Amino acid sequence: MSTVSGADANINIVPALTLPSSSRGLEASDVTSTVVDPNLLRSAFDEHTEGGDSLIIHGRKVHLQDLKKVIERDDRYEEVTAEQIKRVKAMHDSFYNGAVMNFNYNTLLLVASVLAGLGLVTNSTATIIASMLVSPIMGPVVAIAYGSSIWDRKMVRLAWTNELLSLLFCVVIGAVIGAITGTTSLVDNWPTDEMTVRCTMSNFYVGIPIAFFSGLGVAVALLDDQTNSLVGVAISASLLPPAVNSGIIWVAAFFYKDGIIPHNEEEYTWNDFQRFGWISLGLTLINIVMIWISSMLMFRLKEVLPIEKKVFWSDLGIARKVYKGKALLAEIPSVPAEKPKTGTREATRDDDRVEMAK
Repeated sequence: MSTVSGADANINIVPALTLPSSSRGLEASDVTSTVVDPNLLRSAFDEHTEGGDSLIIHGRKVHLQDLKKVIERDDRYEEVTAEQIKRVKAMHDSFYNGAVMNFNYNTLLLVASVLAGLGLVTNSTATIIASMLVSPIMGPVVAIAYGSSIWDRKMVRLAWTNELLSLLFCVVIGAVIGAITGTTSLVDNWPTDEMTVRCTMSNFYVGIPIAFFSGLGVAVALLDDQTNSLVGVAISASLLPPAVNSGIIWVAAFFYKDGIIPHNEEEYTWNDFQRFGWISLGLTLINIVMIWISSMLMFRLKEVLPIEKKVFWSDLGIARKVYKGKALLAEIPSVPAEKPKTGTREATRDDDRVEMAK
């Protein structure tokens, strides 16, 4: 095995591998296959495929053998084209950009956290729903699912880091809003119904299947551009408000302890508020895990099942082979031009140019 060093990546040449070339009318000895380096998805083929969204794979009836492919592991080498790599990079960039904490992401995170906090302390359902629609923290979750599906460990680490930082930010914003509004008359109604409903174990358990099926919808909506479905899933998943709620609840515990919050007939204790905060934060965490699992399942189903789908679903398998070092990019050597024979007019002109250059 030899290595070709490029500006952005190292590509390992595997001359021992023989690929079928009858479809191209080439002899096997005329084709050099190289292992596609994952860095190509980040550095090469910057121009995305034009019209890629309109490429549809026509389906057929699903058989039992097709279902078995969902759990089968494919470690075979596969030849890919530059066009496929372009599509994979376009898809890869889409998930990656949704997981990066840039200016737009942080702005939306701040806006959504403030909306959720104000909605929780004022018991405003409409404001809380608005925060779910603005929230960007679904981006890292689906990036985790996508990265896990194609074995891109770097993306998974990045997405998990940004997701946890986002949740910490939500808790802090919730605590700040709780500390500010806790000095007003709003505290007389704490915990509000919207705060309490996210602190019960019954709601925690019900949230598990809701998050699972929401994850199935997220995976379909993203790659199939189903914007309306994505909006509905963002509301059903409810990732951000419980995290903000935990910060408010923990601040409310101090107000309750100091007697700022009146002791109502339910007689909550300090430990109750502490437990409520952890349940609320746990609701967000379990939602993330369930969306992660169900999105991976949907990615796999639509990748391998012979149903009508956009070509991007099949490109998931190509992306996985790239990161596992099983994708081969064929390089067809160009035929060198014939050197003009000595004594011809072209050769004489070439000799004259050489003499003039000297």
